[in-house]
Amino acid sequence: MIRDFFKHNWLKYLVGALFLISVDILMLVTPRVMGRIVDELRSGVQDMDFVGLLILAVIGVAFGLFITRLFWRVFIMGAARRFEYYSRRTLFEKLLNLPPTFYDKTRVGDLMARFTNDVNAVRMAMGPAIVMTIDGLFLITVTIVAMGSFTSWNLTWIAITPFPALAIVSTFFGRIIHKRFKSVQASFSDLTDTVEESISGIRLIKSYGIEDLRKGTLVDKSDNYVDENMKLVRIWGMFFPLIQTLSMLGSVLATLFGGRMVILGQLTLGEYVTFTAYLGMLIWPMTAFGWVINIIQRGRASYKRLTEVLEEDSNILVENPVKIEDFKGHIAMKNLTFTYPTGSHPILEEIDFEVQPGSKVAIVGTTGSGKSTIAKLIARLYPIQEGRLFIDGYDINRIEPSMMRENVAYVPQETFLFSETVRNNIRFGDMSIPDQDVEKYAMIAAIHEDILGFPKAYETLVGERGVTLSGGQKQRIAIARALIKEASIIVLDDCLSAVDTETEAKILNSLRNSGRMRSIVVISHRLKAVVDADMIYVMHDGRVVESGRHLELVENGGLYQRMYERQMLEEKLRGE
Repeated sequence: MIRDFFKHNWLKYLVGALFLISVDILMLVTPRVMGRIVDELRSGVQDMDFVGLLILAVIGVAFGLFITRLFWRVFIMGAARRFEYYSRRTLFEKLLNLPPTFYDKTRVGDLMARFTNDVNAVRMAMGPAIVMTIDGLFLITVTIVAMGSFTSWNLTWIAITPFPALAIVSTFFGRIIHKRFKSVQASFSDLTDTVEESISGIRLIKSYGIEDLRKGTLVDKSDNYVDENMKLVRIWGMFFPLIQTLSMLGSVLATLFGGRMVILGQLTLGEYVTFTAYLGMLIWPMTAFGWVINIIQRGRASYKRLTEVLEEDSNILVENPVKIEDFKGHIAMKNLTFTYPTGSHPILEEIDFEVQPGSKVAIVGTTGSGKSTIAKLIARLYPIQEGRLFIDGYDINRIEPSMMRENVAYVPQETFLFSETVRNNIRFGDMSIPDQDVEKYAMIAAIHEDILGFPKAYETLVGERGVTLSGGQKQRIAIARALIKEASIIVLDDCLSAVDTETEAKILNSLRNSGRMRSIVVISHRLKAVVDADMIYVMHDGRVVESGRHLELVENGGLYQRMYERQMLEEKLRGE
């Protein structure tokens, strides 16, 4: 990521570095001029015009410093801000392309921490750290040369004797800072994840009355975050004063030996003033060296956390890709056995399953039998072995995931709505869809009348995740959103559980009679809604134990008959 960014922005850093070096060169002029003024005044002013010219030179240098400092900030700090934008955009694009298996094992709070703290830490390394590194190295080099050339090389070597110790201390503490900052960021991820979960589940927390329990959890996470920070602060608190001490040691040596050289006449007072001014200029880069080590080590730790995400590979691969010009909607599973990448045992075993183009197929069965897994595999959300699932006669492994998503309308069990208007939630993904189409599919999903009853009808803003709507309303809006894609395959994964049986049947009938040939796969716990299906597959413990039409299955006396009779009895009892 950094390499690609530098490839397109190296010129900005180069121009900024040139302005930064110009600042350092201008700063070297002032001590030299001030030394000349001191010597002129000490020896008696011979030429006031010359002294006035020296004073004007100091003023000119000050103005030059203003201009050059302005431009290095614009170029270097501006580039760092561009990197912040670039890194967040790159990270977000990567997250959009990662498969569900990544999110099965990664917490939202951890990703948010990488988006915020980690990106900011890397941005500091790409901005202030680069400034201080260039400034420090150049200023130290030219200042030492100026000190030796304009005053005394002997005194210069004495003044910089603490430098080797400075390098050793910085290397030692830098490694510790890197390790401890990684722990700080990991702790911050835990804290962020706890806060995100608590806010998202605040209604559940209140309904169970466990506010104190969640507060205790947050306190524990916060305490851990503080503890990790204090470990870092203790190292940083020791490191920075030690750097300052070593820096000031050079000033002590310069005063001790330089003062003696002035007394002995080996240096003029003006030369000593020049030397001390230059030495004062060395104090900042030597001190800043500690800041640079700290910022760079923090940036390295955070950059490693970012690259962990960027280096994640998708496990949904496409070999010998094919392009299907016209999806018919034929689905076939042949002896399919499937285990989730994060699982240890098969969820589906030896599944044989077929959906003819334009037909309605239902999948029913016991809880946890693998019905939703079949829906996810059809939507190409998880990788499967070759030769087990075919779409229009092609192995699904040869079809690009993007092509599958364009031609499969998948409505999962968990409905997610965005904090947007009802209209924009329905035409999510393509805001150019005309309003009449939005309303058309809202009617098919049996939500149109409900929407007209909202305060602003289709322009009503729903709360976060659709919290202001009922469960049934959210499900029907999600169905309308899927249908508006005009996909050849529709997969409804028990997404009508919050509506009554009559409404569910009405929606499913509307789908079949909407004027477009679609292959419809319905997963439902309510058998009354799927009695008109062309084929019903009954699942138990990851296997298809029965298949056929409704009347055939009822007459077979198997699992389907027992489930159907139980549901009919429950309905009769509720009616009494």
